[in-house]
Amino acid sequence: MVVIAKWIRNSFKLDRKCPTAVSLATLSLELTLCSVHPWEPGALQPPDVKRNHAMSFQTNFSTAVWWLLLVSGLGQRFHLFVIRGIYCDPPPSIKHGWNSYPSGPIPLNTVVRYSCPGAFRLIGERNIFCRSKDQVKGVWDKAAPICEYYNRNTICREPVVPGGRRNKMSKPPYRHGDSVTFTCDIHFTMKGNKSVWCQANNTWGPTPLPICESDFPLECPSLPRISNGHHTGETVGKFTPGLSVTYSCDPGYLLVGQKTIKCLSSGDWSSGIPTCKEAQCKDPGPFLNGQIAGPEKFRAGVTVDFSCKEGYRLEGPPSSQCVIVGQNALWTKMPTCKEILCPAPPPILHGRHTGSSSVNVPYGSRVTYTCDSDPEKGVNFILIGKNTIYCTADSQKTGTWSGPAPRCELSVSGVQCPPPKILRGRILSGQKNQYSYNDTVVFACAFGFTLKGSKGIRCNAQGTWEPPEPVCEKECQAPPKILNGRKEDRHMIRFDPGTSIKYSCDPGYVLVGEESIHCSFEGVWTPTAPKCKVAECKPIGEQLFVKPQDQFIRSDVNSSCGEGYRLGESVYQLCQGTIPWYVEIRLCEEITCPPPPVIYNGIYTGISSEDIPYGTTVTYTCNPGPEKGVKFNLIGASTIHCISNNQKRGIWSGPAPLCKLSLPAVQCSHVHVANGYKVSGKEAPYFYNDTVTFKCDHGFTLKGSSQIRCKANNTWDPEIPVCEKEAPCQPVRHQELPLDSHVVQVNTSCKDGYQLTGHAYRKCQDAENGVWFQKIPLCKVIQCQPPPVIDNGRLTGVMAQHFLYGNEVSYACDQGFYLLGQKSIRCISDSKGHGSWSGPPPQCLKSSPVTHCPNPEVRHGYKLNNTQSSYSHNDTVYVACNPGFIMNGSHLIRCHTNNKWVPGIPTCIKKAVSDCQPPDRIPNGNYTATDIVRFFPGVSILYSCDEGYLLVGEAVLVCTQEGTWSQPAPFCKEVNCSFPEHMTGMQKGLEPGKMYQYGAIVTLECEDGYTLEGSPQSQCQDDHGWNPPLAVCRSPSSFAPLLFCGLSAGLVFLVFLISVALCMILKHKERNYYTNTGHKEDIHLEAKEVYSIDPYNPAS
Repeated sequence: MVVIAKWIRNSFKLDRKCPTAVSLATLSLELTLCSVHPWEPGALQPPDVKRNHAMSFQTNFSTAVWWLLLVSGLGQRFHLFVIRGIYCDPPPSIKHGWNSYPSGPIPLNTVVRYSCPGAFRLIGERNIFCRSKDQVKGVWDKAAPICEYYNRNTICREPVVPGGRRNKMSKPPYRHGDSVTFTCDIHFTMKGNKSVWCQANNTWGPTPLPICESDFPLECPSLPRISNGHHTGETVGKFTPGLSVTYSCDPGYLLVGQKTIKCLSSGDWSSGIPTCKEAQCKDPGPFLNGQIAGPEKFRAGVTVDFSCKEGYRLEGPPSSQCVIVGQNALWTKMPTCKEILCPAPPPILHGRHTGSSSVNVPYGSRVTYTCDSDPEKGVNFILIGKNTIYCTADSQKTGTWSGPAPRCELSVSGVQCPPPKILRGRILSGQKNQYSYNDTVVFACAFGFTLKGSKGIRCNAQGTWEPPEPVCEKECQAPPKILNGRKEDRHMIRFDPGTSIKYSCDPGYVLVGEESIHCSFEGVWTPTAPKCKVAECKPIGEQLFVKPQDQFIRSDVNSSCGEGYRLGESVYQLCQGTIPWYVEIRLCEEITCPPPPVIYNGIYTGISSEDIPYGTTVTYTCNPGPEKGVKFNLIGASTIHCISNNQKRGIWSGPAPLCKLSLPAVQCSHVHVANGYKVSGKEAPYFYNDTVTFKCDHGFTLKGSSQIRCKANNTWDPEIPVCEKEAPCQPVRHQELPLDSHVVQVNTSCKDGYQLTGHAYRKCQDAENGVWFQKIPLCKVIQCQPPPVIDNGRLTGVMAQHFLYGNEVSYACDQGFYLLGQKSIRCISDSKGHGSWSGPPPQCLKSSPVTHCPNPEVRHGYKLNNTQSSYSHNDTVYVACNPGFIMNGSHLIRCHTNNKWVPGIPTCIKKAVSDCQPPDRIPNGNYTATDIVRFFPGVSILYSCDEGYLLVGEAVLVCTQEGTWSQPAPFCKEVNCSFPEHMTGMQKGLEPGKMYQYGAIVTLECEDGYTLEGSPQSQCQDDHGWNPPLAVCRSPSSFAPLLFCGLSAGLVFLVFLISVALCMILKHKERNYYTNTGHKEDIHLEAKEVYSIDPYNPAS
């Protein structure tokens, strides 16, 4: 506080009527300070005024101005000081946090404390102080902290302050919100804040690390040279404080550490010495569909080369170089491998091919040509040239076909039959490239398959096989059963290919999928068996809350309720169908808790009801203390929650807390009464609520209370009594007072709540003062007459026989009446000092008759019409429930003349959620999550096939909210590939006619003397073909006859004959390659390695 020396000189004088009184005269106030004896009940008690004593009291001029009166001498002049306060602005608020000072002016030296919620961390000093630098205005000594959301992954590095050290309380690891406080060594002075906090961004803050400056600045040690680099201080002799040095690296190296460091006054460098690290690029691989060639280490400046595998071409630069960009080593632009594609295969006249009209045909794709059927009997088309061409690449890596397309020529000379084919079988005899009239072929089936038809066929005059080609088929297993359905198999035991089975579902279920399945020639049922899905109920009439008897009911066994609910009763809905059926609908009951426990000396927030909803949070608080400085402390958790324990009724998450009285640590001063003694009570020191009882010595009278109590503010309540010597006074009547008698006034007024009824007189006499008389006021407590009684109403609140000053009573009206006027009146004092009520009583007037119904509130529902606050008689309202809820009651309600809704406001009850049935198991496959017992909505499963089988259909199925799977289950299809029947010269290990599983890879190798044309490896594809196509072995002897014919033509015109011979060789070779009439070349293959892979397995 600052004392502003406004010396206001005022005249003070002694009051002769009161020897110890001092009067102060101002323009607006006349105050007399007087010590009056003896004290009487109801008298005004002025403060004690003594010589050289400072007395403080607060005027009603301003709450911010205090007057200090200094009494320097009786009968002399007095000085008046005006004392004004210095205050700080309200403390700054922080996001996600709060401070301890709520509002109002803040005086100097006030401490404000900041706090954050449990999920946040305080960054900065928790306490800020109100200070003044100029003794005029108050300011806060530091910035407010901040609240950061806690990050469990934040870890800060060890902070280092040269010339200083951290306190021993802080140890690594430093997590979010941890603080470190530094202390400077001897002869060092700190600049900046001594404490820093670990922030969410892994740095220290909110202020920079402090600096410990040496009181005696020292030079820093010389800096060594760094390997593969240099610094700007290499030519400097001395490194004085404040000097900065910058580091740089040689070409091909990167700097690791601080680029610039500074010499501190402590003689230390601000940071460690950096290093130069050799720049290296990351591994450029893997290179999709290609290879990379280069050195083992990828230093700056090295180059790597790229190449593509067969069927792909390089796009972009063929190499890339490792270069340095800024502080990183990066590769220059890299190429990609693009797939080689061929144009659409060329069409032929009177024929067709197996390819598509797509412009982009993948590399290695094969196209087979065939001619149209015969235009008439005995006339047919013959394919001239190779019937198959494949997509390859030229020297420029551009997609092109392996040769020209064949042609179809009309032949009338002979009858030919097409080569016979049989799936899952082979030709035993009659194998040839061309079949003429009367040629015969004999077939056999692969293991596990049965031949259906004639095993021998003949080429007839129409160029067809007679009888038709047979088929190889396999018997099917028993058809699968379906849940909630049945199959019509007529108790069959054997299921041959072509057999059909029909399925149907029980009432309440609908068939999903094909109604019938058929046994295929592969011994597999196609398509997959259908399922019986829960049928959508088309309701008939209202739901029944009583289970119907002797009816088909689709039970609900897989339902569950969400959090806060439990399974309750069921309702039953009649549904349309060929056979009427009922569906069971499970309902959910809301979990509620009993009322929360009541605590002594405390209350709780929240609703007061017998049924508290699940999840409700109740917060307990303690009542205020019995007096200032004393409070009740809450022992235990302040909040409890309504939770479930899988029982019918919810329970509270924990016991209610307790409110325990907190006794303040106070001590009252030692108490002593002159001319008296202590009757009861302990000895000093005195603590809160300690009591002491006094009595006066003989001849003395006790003024004040005989028992006093130690209060929380270290004072005694009431004030310490005094023992005054009994004066030799005797009561006298007023008529007995002499006319010239000396009368002394004892107290001039009564306390609030008392009225002056008269005075009493006493005659006193002693040797010193002679005879005088005391005038003592008589005070009587103010009482009011009983409060008035009102019609159609009653009194509430405090009821007593006597209504004392300050008592308050309240009125309430009977049912059907409303209150007009003030609800409460209070006993006060009138101008004459008599007791009277503060106002007239209110009136209770008859209410107007209600002619409307209240707004019908439907929980979990809504009104379809007439949305208003009140409804007149005969108004109707249509009510509906929210999705997922079922109505119990009528959808249509009407406002009755008795102001009630009929037949009553309905309720909306939550429906349970259904689970999915276990997913179907598929032959030759499986699905994930086979250990799950219940499949709740949202659960997903993944199907996969065994090796050698291909998945057909959706692999991922999800359980929907309706309790059904999102897709039908897929199936696994068996895929096999075979080798050509006749391969002369074949070595051991290769089995002609053997079936290879889908994904199998074979490695081929030619015998000595033969050359392999094509890829040495091929893989079995899902279309029963090989990719790439199987290679062939060529014999050099196939070229010898043509060369011999060319040499025999003559040696005279050698150059001419050689040219002719070469032309003939090329022409003859081309004819042999594309036609069936040329020289038949031998095929020599050797299977070096056969293995299978799963093409859908990433590990393969």
